[in-house]
Order: sequence, then C-alpha cells, then structure tokens
Amino acid sequence: MKEETKKAIIAEILDFARVISEKKVEYSLNDLKKAFPFHSLFFSDDALFAFKLQRSIVTRLGMQLYPKIAKIIACDRYSKVHVNYEIKGVILEEKANMIEKIVTELRQGMRRPNIKRELSEIESVKGGKEIERTIIADVFIEDHEEGPLFMEIKSPRPNLDVCAETKKKMLYFRTFFEGEKAQAFIGFPYNPFVFRQKYAHPFVFQIFDFDKEVLVGEEMWEKLGGKGTFNELLSLLDEVKSEVRKQWSNTRGKGIS
Repeated sequence: MKEETKKAIIAEILDFARVISEKKVEYSLNDLKKAFPFHSLFFSDDALFAFKLQRSIVTRLGMQLYPKIAKIIACDRYSKVHVNYEIKGVILEEKANMIEKIVTELRQGMRRPNIKRELSEIESVKGGKEIERTIIADVFIEDHEEGPLFMEIKSPRPNLDVCAETKKKMLYFRTFFEGEKAQAFIGFPYNPFVFRQKYAHPFVFQIFDFDKEVLVGEEMWEKLGGKGTFNELLSLLDEVKSEVRKQWSNTRGKGIS
C-alpha cells in the first residue's frame, strides 16, 4: 500500500470518529445503568456506552466508512474505481426474465445456488428484443486485472431481501459484461464467525454460491487491494486506535444519540 493511501485511510477513519463523537447528547451513564442493570454486572462503563451505540455505529460504518475505505484501497492499484455507481446495460428481455426467474426460485427454495449453471442458463437465451436495465454498484472497478469487478458491501448477516436483491444485481452485471470475465461478489468487511469455514448465516447459503460469490473479511479487502492488504489495514487500525479512543472517551462522559 502506498504511503499516501495509508494516510488517506487514517484521515478517513479519524474524520468518521470525529463525526461520531460530536453527535447530540441524549443520555448519561446513570441512565444506561438503569436501562441495562444486568449488563452492568458484566460490562465496564465504556462497554455499556458501546453496547448502546453499537447498532448506530455499525450502520454508519456500513453506509459511510466501508465504501470510502474500499475506494481508497482500490485506487491504490486501479485507475477506474467507482462507488455508489450507476451501471446501465442493454440485454435481451428474455435474459432479464431468466435472471428474475433464477432469483425468485432461489428465494423460494426451489433451487440451490450454482453460479456456473445459472450463467449457462442465462447465456443460452438467444434472440428477442433488447431492453435497458440499471443497477447501482457499491464498488465497480472497470480495470481490475481479473476482469470488470462488481461488489456489494453488506453486513455479514444480511436478510433475505438484501441477499435476493444483491444476487439479482450480480447476475445483471455479469450479463452486461458477458464475455469479459466479469466478476461479481457480495463482500463482508468483517467476519463475526472468525473463520470462513464456520460462517453460518442461512440466507447467504440459500441465495449465493458461497465459494464463488461471497468474500468474507480478509478476502474482500484483498480482492480490492491485493495480497497483504488486510494485514496492512489491521496495522493502520492499531495505529489510529489510541486517537479514536481519545475521541470516544470525550463522548463517553456525555452519551450520544
């Protein structure tokens, strides 16, 4: 990772932490101890604040920080990197119908995910009128060395609706770039199950060909930035941890919404 890339990541993290720490005050430590009396048996005061804020922070991480960090990392190696990017493509109407059919059947449990078979079914459709479809990519790398790359960055326990909609986008993307070795993944920026082989969220296995369409934790970051990216990212997080915690300690005495 280039030095300017590392500096950009650190700056983005610190800015995110600053915004979090400046949120409106709404509750005190005493309020939290009354709200979660049994939690206070096991968790420190800091941990009580973290517990209350966890959902809000995780949501902001997913919507704001992860895509920005992903773009910074990808731009270290590639020149055509886009986030929250609209992709338009022209495909045969019957191919679009086949994509909808595949996703519906996966959602209803009428078939098992198999990306090779799914793409074969879509590619086998010939003739008919052309239509335009549009998808939004969390990350789109046009000049990835393995082929055009589409990635949706989601929490590691997405619901069925999110899985189905993401799968649909991935199949449309592969169809838009048919013949160009297109890549399409759902990416999880961290792994709450720690090890890939222990990952166990049923909706993901219901909709995605896990070994070919899902990138978990380290795999996601290294797909964007190459081998060694995740370890470098961990080192950067360690580097900024004290500064982030300093901002957090200023918030801890106040509480935030």
